[in-house]
Amino acid sequence: MRWRPAGPEERQLAWLWGAAALSALALRPLWLAAAPLLPACPLHHLTGIPCPTCGSTRAGLALLHADLLGALALNPLATLAGIAFVLGGVGAPLWVSFGGPVPEFPARWPLWTRLGVLGAILLNWVWLVVELP
Repeated sequence: MRWRPAGPEERQLAWLWGAAALSALALRPLWLAAAPLLPACPLHHLTGIPCPTCGSTRAGLALLHADLLGALALNPLATLAGIAFVLGGVGAPLWVSFGGPVPEFPARWPLWTRLGVLGAILLNWVWLVVELP
Protein backbone atom coordinates (compact mmCIF):
# COMPACT_ATOMS: atom_id res chain seq x y z
CA MET A 1 0.00 0.00 0.00
CA ARG A 2 1.30 3.42 -0.89
CA TRP A 3 0.95 6.59 1.14
CA ARG A 4 0.55 10.18 -0.06
CA PRO A 5 -0.04 13.61 1.48
CA ALA A 6 -3.62 14.32 2.47
CA GLY A 7 -5.56 16.53 0.09
CA PRO A 8 -8.47 18.85 0.88
CA GLU A 9 -10.99 16.04 0.43
CA GLU A 10 -9.24 13.77 2.93
CA ARG A 11 -8.94 16.58 5.46
CA GLN A 12 -12.64 17.35 5.08
CA LEU A 13 -13.53 13.68 5.43
CA ALA A 14 -11.36 13.36 8.54
CA TRP A 15 -13.12 16.30 10.21
CA LEU A 16 -16.52 14.91 9.19
CA TRP A 17 -15.57 11.55 10.68
CA GLY A 18 -14.49 13.28 13.88
CA ALA A 19 -17.76 15.21 14.09
CA ALA A 20 -19.77 12.02 13.56
CA ALA A 21 -17.83 10.09 16.22
CA LEU A 22 -18.11 12.87 18.78
CA SER A 23 -21.80 13.35 17.96
CA ALA A 24 -22.41 9.65 18.52
CA LEU A 25 -20.84 9.96 21.97
CA ALA A 26 -22.67 13.20 22.77
CA LEU A 27 -25.98 11.58 21.83
CA ARG A 28 -25.43 8.78 24.35
CA PRO A 29 -28.61 9.61 26.33
CA LEU A 30 -30.67 9.46 23.13
CA TRP A 31 -29.18 6.09 22.13
CA LEU A 32 -29.91 4.67 25.58
CA ALA A 33 -33.50 5.95 25.48
CA ALA A 34 -34.20 4.79 21.91
CA ALA A 35 -32.67 1.30 22.12
CA PRO A 36 -35.62 -0.37 23.91
CA LEU A 37 -37.90 0.83 21.10
CA LEU A 38 -35.93 -0.98 18.40
CA PRO A 39 -37.38 -4.25 17.08
CA ALA A 40 -35.74 -7.59 17.70
CA CYS A 41 -33.81 -9.30 14.91
CA PRO A 42 -36.48 -10.86 12.66
CA LEU A 43 -34.28 -13.82 11.63
CA HIS A 44 -33.35 -14.68 15.20
CA HIS A 45 -36.92 -14.16 16.38
CA LEU A 46 -38.42 -16.44 13.70
CA THR A 47 -35.78 -19.16 13.40
CA GLY A 48 -33.67 -18.96 16.54
CA ILE A 49 -30.59 -18.54 14.31
CA PRO A 50 -28.79 -15.23 14.79
CA CYS A 51 -27.97 -13.11 11.76
CA PRO A 52 -24.34 -11.96 11.31
CA THR A 53 -25.17 -8.63 12.98
CA CYS A 54 -27.20 -9.98 15.91
CA GLY A 55 -26.17 -8.41 19.18
CA SER A 56 -24.79 -5.25 17.55
CA THR A 57 -27.30 -2.97 19.27
CA ARG A 58 -26.71 -4.58 22.65
CA ALA A 59 -22.94 -4.47 22.07
CA GLY A 60 -23.18 -0.75 21.27
CA LEU A 61 -25.20 -0.17 24.42
CA ALA A 62 -22.64 -2.12 26.45
CA LEU A 63 -19.91 0.11 25.01
CA LEU A 64 -21.94 3.19 25.97
CA HIS A 65 -21.96 1.78 29.51
CA ALA A 66 -18.16 1.23 29.27
CA ASP A 67 -18.62 -2.57 29.47
CA LEU A 68 -15.99 -3.67 26.96
CA LEU A 69 -16.01 -7.36 27.88
CA GLY A 70 -19.81 -7.50 27.78
CA ALA A 71 -19.81 -5.83 24.36
CA LEU A 72 -17.20 -8.26 23.03
CA ALA A 73 -19.26 -11.20 24.26
CA LEU A 74 -22.37 -9.91 22.47
CA ASN A 75 -20.78 -9.21 19.07
CA PRO A 76 -16.98 -9.02 18.80
CA LEU A 77 -16.85 -7.61 15.26
CA ALA A 78 -19.44 -4.89 15.93
CA THR A 79 -17.61 -3.97 19.13
CA LEU A 80 -14.27 -3.62 17.35
CA ALA A 81 -15.94 -1.62 14.57
CA GLY A 82 -17.52 0.73 17.12
CA ILE A 83 -14.23 1.26 18.91
CA ALA A 84 -12.42 1.83 15.60
CA PHE A 85 -15.10 4.33 14.55
CA VAL A 86 -14.67 6.44 17.69
CA LEU A 87 -10.88 6.19 17.91
CA GLY A 88 -10.52 6.87 14.19
CA GLY A 89 -12.90 9.79 14.47
CA VAL A 90 -10.73 11.31 17.17
CA GLY A 91 -7.42 10.45 15.53
CA ALA A 92 -8.08 11.20 11.86
CA PRO A 93 -8.54 14.98 12.17
CA LEU A 94 -5.44 15.24 14.34
CA TRP A 95 -3.45 13.05 11.94
CA VAL A 96 -4.22 15.07 8.82
CA SER A 97 -3.94 18.40 10.67
CA PHE A 98 -0.34 17.59 11.54
CA GLY A 99 0.47 16.54 7.96
CA GLY A 100 0.14 12.78 8.31
CA PRO A 101 -0.04 10.86 5.04
CA VAL A 102 -3.10 8.93 3.91
CA PRO A 103 -3.12 5.50 2.27
CA GLU A 104 -3.93 4.97 -1.38
CA PHE A 105 -6.30 2.04 -1.53
CA PRO A 106 -6.36 -0.16 -4.61
CA ALA A 107 -9.41 -0.15 -6.88
CA ARG A 108 -9.76 -3.87 -6.18
CA TRP A 109 -8.59 -5.33 -2.88
CA PRO A 110 -6.17 -8.29 -3.04
CA LEU A 111 -7.70 -11.75 -2.68
CA TRP A 112 -6.10 -12.34 0.73
CA THR A 113 -7.70 -9.13 2.05
CA ARG A 114 -11.14 -10.04 0.75
CA LEU A 115 -10.83 -13.57 2.17
CA GLY A 116 -9.66 -12.16 5.50
CA VAL A 117 -12.69 -9.87 5.76
CA LEU A 118 -15.02 -12.72 4.80
CA GLY A 119 -13.29 -14.98 7.33
CA ALA A 120 -13.71 -12.39 10.10
CA ILE A 121 -17.42 -12.06 9.31
CA LEU A 122 -17.86 -15.84 9.28
CA LEU A 123 -15.93 -16.32 12.54
CA ASN A 124 -18.01 -13.59 14.15
CA TRP A 125 -21.20 -15.30 12.96
CA VAL A 126 -20.03 -18.68 14.30
CA TRP A 127 -19.39 -16.96 17.64
CA LEU A 128 -22.94 -15.58 17.59
CA VAL A 129 -24.48 -18.96 16.71
CA VAL A 130 -22.61 -20.66 19.55
CA GLU A 131 -22.96 -17.93 22.18
CA LEU A 132 -26.36 -16.28 21.67
CA PRO A 133 -29.33 -17.96 23.36
